[in-house]
Amino acid sequence: MTSKTFFLNKQSFDSAMDYIASCCRDSGCDEDTVGQITIACSEILANIDSYAYENGGDVEIQTKCRDRVMTIVFRDNGQPFDPLKKQDPDVTLPLNERRRGGLGIYIVKKLMTDVSYEYADRQNVLTVTKEF
Repeated sequence: MTSKTFFLNKQSFDSAMDYIASCCRDSGCDEDTVGQITIACSEILANIDSYAYENGGDVEIQTKCRDRVMTIVFRDNGQPFDPLKKQDPDVTLPLNERRRGGLGIYIVKKLMTDVSYEYADRQNVLTVTKEF
């Protein structure tokens, strides 16, 4: 498993995304899979930036690939926040009738094979996997 910590803010967002994409490519993911993973991870990092910290904060990103399954773990010390508790949006409703929020994690759940959350050792730990 490889790991890198970023101070997450608008300036470091692209560096974190480049790191994730590079790890995926180095692990043998095809470009379609890399695209799906980076879309999902972009939503996750946006959530961490929005909910975990007020003015940016550290996020550790761990990546591992085994048997054509890419696993990415996000750890932050911000406010506890379980995005999986949010009810999925009703995407059949017109935009003006939908409740605000929840679309990002909905996209993550649709693009990734598995998504899990735990709060452990005073850290938010969100784990996503993608079979390819």
